[in-house]
Amino acid sequence: MVRWWLTLLLVNAALIATAIPRLGVAAMPWLALEGLMLVGILSLWPRKRLPRRLLAYGSATLIVLALICALGDTITQEIQGRPLNLYLDPSQVPILLELLRDNLGLPVSIAVVLATLLALLAIGLGLGHLLATLLRPDTPRRCAWGTLVLGVGLALLGLWRDMAPVGTPGITLLTEQATRAYETRASLRDFDERLSERESPLDAPDGQPLPGLAKTDVILAFVESYGMAALEREPFAEPVNARLDAMAEAFAQAGLSVASGRVASPTLGGQSRLAHASVLSGLWVDSTLRYDLFLESPRATLIDDFEQTGHTSVAMMPAIYRDWPAGRRLGYDEIHDDERLDYRGPRLGWVTIPDQFVWHRLRQARREHREPLFAELALISSHAPWVPVIEPLAWDELDDGEAFARWEGEGSDFLELWGDNAGMRQRYGPALAYSLAVAGEYAERYVNDDTLLILLGDHQAAPGMLGDTPNREVPIHIISGDPALIAPFLEHGFQRGMQPGRDTPARSMDELRELLHQFYGATD
Repeated sequence: MVRWWLTLLLVNAALIATAIPRLGVAAMPWLALEGLMLVGILSLWPRKRLPRRLLAYGSATLIVLALICALGDTITQEIQGRPLNLYLDPSQVPILLELLRDNLGLPVSIAVVLATLLALLAIGLGLGHLLATLLRPDTPRRCAWGTLVLGVGLALLGLWRDMAPVGTPGITLLTEQATRAYETRASLRDFDERLSERESPLDAPDGQPLPGLAKTDVILAFVESYGMAALEREPFAEPVNARLDAMAEAFAQAGLSVASGRVASPTLGGQSRLAHASVLSGLWVDSTLRYDLFLESPRATLIDDFEQTGHTSVAMMPAIYRDWPAGRRLGYDEIHDDERLDYRGPRLGWVTIPDQFVWHRLRQARREHREPLFAELALISSHAPWVPVIEPLAWDELDDGEAFARWEGEGSDFLELWGDNAGMRQRYGPALAYSLAVAGEYAERYVNDDTLLILLGDHQAAPGMLGDTPNREVPIHIISGDPALIAPFLEHGFQRGMQPGRDTPARSMDELRELLHQFYGATD
């Protein structure tokens, strides 16, 4: 009798736990109808041992699968602000494991993964054993019939939909995942067809020139985790807006023109490459599978467009420290990764190379070429967990990076830092203000009439740190010494200065390539 009730309680608890990531504790059901029916059916199942054991352990496996989906849902909601997608996210497991290793160290990462797997295995085997042994002499037959009739009756009549404490959390979760996977597959098929179309000159594999920028250096600089929430939410808004105001004043004194706006990123909290690919390609690349399809296609990008215009294409990628096949496919003339940047200073926590040094190397790369540059930068000083928060150095001190030694050893305890959400909230604004400060100083020094600097965020910071899930809007700033280069942006809804307007809809990141062709491309 006790075993039967214990089984019912444990099955119900496991199933309602799957609803927590979607509904939260306050709104989750307290009675799982599928649990009632499952326990009732197995309690009354004929005594043939093998079929009952298969059904019991198969049911336990489905419950564990639902728990895995719930765990994955929690992780993706915290990091990327979206639900788990079983069609897309299994490919992210190696990246997640690599992040665990980099942040927690190999021994702790192995311990965490093993503990999680063992816990899921124990739950599955324990539930399977309890469900397989329900048919015992002490099984309360009346209770079994009662639970079965109650579960089936409520399900068939649909009455449970009007009863908040009652639901079908496990079935709902697995059904949602199956539906999402089917819809994602159809979406990817449509995206693949879009890649093969030739509806626009931008679809051609060779790229289209931008004669309006033929003698202009163009810098596309992505600032890590720079989202609109940083301008609108406390405690980040004060240091970030103060920095933007200081940049606006400094740019005015330097004779630079600025236009700012908002664009919607395809990602949230991570996967910056999706934002880079969307801007470069003019396609909405919002998943790893779409990213892979794009890389496998002959689709041209801004890199091809600028090479057709006569530019040398340069990628400044401080976070790339392994082989990067995507970079070869995109066709940069030069890739300045971790090794080629030749940084001799200390590694500053997660941030291997400070932003100011990347800007410093960009200036050196500019001196090496007679042709105009198209440079893409991935700036990472504003990457979580935002330790240490450093200050700009004198530019003539940078040399090979040894001047950053004053911050050596700070921010190395990743396990403690990632678990400190309150601390990260306090550090995020100042770290982002630093990234903007050194970008602004570079612009003051080196952006002139023959330079167009596009400074934008790649995505919002992780929802787990920001609080309520933000939208996907990020600021974008267009900076040049030539007012004529900025004028088209002002005519198309961008605001003068460093503050993005809030009264117009945000553009999509994949519109930027077409917008550049509209402003600076060849006319019919």
